[in-house]
Amino acid sequence: MAKKYEVTIKESKGSCTKPLFEKMVKNGDITAEKISDAVGKVVKIDGYADCHVVAGEKEFDITYYATTDGLISSGSDVFKQSVLNYMDEDVMCKIMKIKTNKGSTFKVSPILVDDESGEVQSF
Repeated sequence: MAKKYEVTIKESKGSCTKPLFEKMVKNGDITAEKISDAVGKVVKIDGYADCHVVAGEKEFDITYYATTDGLISSGSDVFKQSVLNYMDEDVMCKIMKIKTNKGSTFKVSPILVDDESGEVQSF
């Protein structure tokens, strides 16, 4: 009998390279919040894993992001590029929904903090 749910890691970085994440994948224990449900949250993203998922008859690619608020999943290339731009900066980011010519997509927006006071900068 074939597995009903199987995840294969294609590429990973940061906390998603740890044995615990690999064990979660092996056991099919990946539970992630959809990016559309995470809009407005402020999180630090410290890892990602590009995965191939087989769920019954469906197969698809998705990226899981490890955040301070748990795992988030997204298939958006725009979101991934924005994460890659800031992931190594050790900053908190707000998850944003943006309009595009084709509809909408998602990005992260870094939260600027004063280096001396640690307070969020207002503009």
